[in-house]
Amino acid sequence: MKSDIRHILVIVNPASGQARSLRNVEMFIDALHNLGATTRTLHTQGIADARDIATREGANYDLVIACGGDGTLSEVVSGLLALEAPPPVGFYPSGSTCDVARTFRLATDPQEAAQNMLYGRSFPVDIGTILRDKTPMNRNDDHDDHSVDPAMLPRHFTYVAAFGAFTEVSYATRRSLKKTFGHMAYVLTGIRSLRHIRSASTRVTLDDHDYSGDYLFGGLVNSRSIGGLVPLPDAVLDDGYFDAVLVTKPKSFRLLWSIVRSLLQGKENPHILRVPTRKAVFQFENPMPFTVDGEYGGTRMTWVIENLPRAIELRIPATEK
Repeated sequence: MKSDIRHILVIVNPASGQARSLRNVEMFIDALHNLGATTRTLHTQGIADARDIATREGANYDLVIACGGDGTLSEVVSGLLALEAPPPVGFYPSGSTCDVARTFRLATDPQEAAQNMLYGRSFPVDIGTILRDKTPMNRNDDHDDHSVDPAMLPRHFTYVAAFGAFTEVSYATRRSLKKTFGHMAYVLTGIRSLRHIRSASTRVTLDDHDYSGDYLFGGLVNSRSIGGLVPLPDAVLDDGYFDAVLVTKPKSFRLLWSIVRSLLQGKENPHILRVPTRKAVFQFENPMPFTVDGEYGGTRMTWVIENLPRAIELRIPATEK
């Protein structure tokens, strides 16, 4: 059986994952060749490289594959969305968490992954877009290493945009720890951050409904898990809606542990609000940083985010629903 996908652009983030992951990427590309595909491989060198490559080169290929973590995929998707007719995107996960890969049960075995790219199916997935309002992007004084030109910050996300508790873990965790311990590095950093958890006074508009309060966490999710730890097994990824999750500040540290347990077990809790929404506006009293698909997304007083329904096609296994 021949595949309609013949010409493939592979965008590799060499800074993502461990040495073994990079060897698997090479084996994955070899497997694509063995199945008859022609490939061109380009390596990223910094922030927004994957996005720029996808925009510049993507229209010339039947498929564009991101090799890296969720952030790499997010950049590639953002770049492809700048095209009038974007090709499908593939994802070969080599990062430390990879929620998108977990959601769609994407293979890490090089041979199986190559088969899925060529002979799987395309799934039209919702994408989040961060609207540029008149509120200026602020420097994040607590994370100067991550303060970059606003033009370099994420414009879209594939699975999460969030603020508050644990959200800084993904980009605050040292790269050396991620390379050594993988996903466990995030867990260790997250545990250490518990003692520093602070709430944020926030007004949130979810479609036509307003909420306000002191929130430990708030986010928009289009995935069946958050960070590989918080399960959302009933999430629908192509319905034009995010799962909005808001966690209110408890009155005691003991209640905080109860909230954390409920999140990890996917159980209801009076401090946890989960509702579907197509658009969200977050208004803060002080500039608030967001994490976007595991990367630093910028800091601002007001965040306006919309769902782009079925905006891009993701290659997934033929047997995956």
